[in-house]
Amino acid sequence: MGWYQGRALEPAGRRVRRAVSLPRRIGRVAAVLAAIVVLVHVPWEALRRRWVRVTEVRVEGTHHLDAARVVRVSGLAKGQDWFRLDLERARQALLLDPRIASADVARQLPCSVRLRIVEREPVMLVSHGVPWEIDTAGVLLPPLEPGVVADVPFLVGPQFAGLPAGAQVHRAEVQRGLAWVRALSARELQLAGQVSEVDVSDSSLTGLTLLDGTRILASGWPPGTRRLSSLRVVLADLKTRGTTAKEVDLRFENQVIVRPVAPAEGLHSG
Repeated sequence: MGWYQGRALEPAGRRVRRAVSLPRRIGRVAAVLAAIVVLVHVPWEALRRRWVRVTEVRVEGTHHLDAARVVRVSGLAKGQDWFRLDLERARQALLLDPRIASADVARQLPCSVRLRIVEREPVMLVSHGVPWEIDTAGVLLPPLEPGVVADVPFLVGPQFAGLPAGAQVHRAEVQRGLAWVRALSARELQLAGQVSEVDVSDSSLTGLTLLDGTRILASGWPPGTRRLSSLRVVLADLKTRGTTAKEVDLRFENQVIVRPVAPAEGLHSG
């Protein structure tokens, strides 16, 4: 057995911690103080403005709107101070656009911003001097481009001239037109795509004009799904027979009256 008597052979409880010398303690304290002084004098604000800047503004949820337009409306842009962005102000700016129903703005690492929007979907055209659009909530939408509007039914009767973009219209005739669009768009019917006009100029009568020129006469407000299903069956039967109807009258209970185009009218239209 060797005669080694170093610290490795000492019991753990008996090891004595060597004291740090005073000069070394002073050196350590001085190093910490020097580091603090250096950190205090670092231009953190300038460094942050230089390095922590927006590198991307990403837009989600667009269908008709252009992503670049959404970014411009928000007021956000590449190069802005990422930490100093006013996200709520950007969200409110987006909500002021009449074509945006809801918006969410959030920072994302590293140094990007996400704009998530829900667009208003036009369901009818209305008269505003030139055709404008209106969504399911009755909000008035200007065209995205002059003369460019959605392929949806035209609401005949109400006038909207003078109303600003984004105005929500609560008029009874407008709500009646919207109710007809909702009823005809039901999954079990899917008739809205066949309608070119919804005429609500008469408070007791609603007139629907189909794409093929057929005029449908109905009560003021849309009837139940059962009667509208009868209309769908009649229209499908007319199409199968190759017959064009001049009018289809739904105003009478348990009856669908079809007035076909007279032979002379059909010859003239051809």
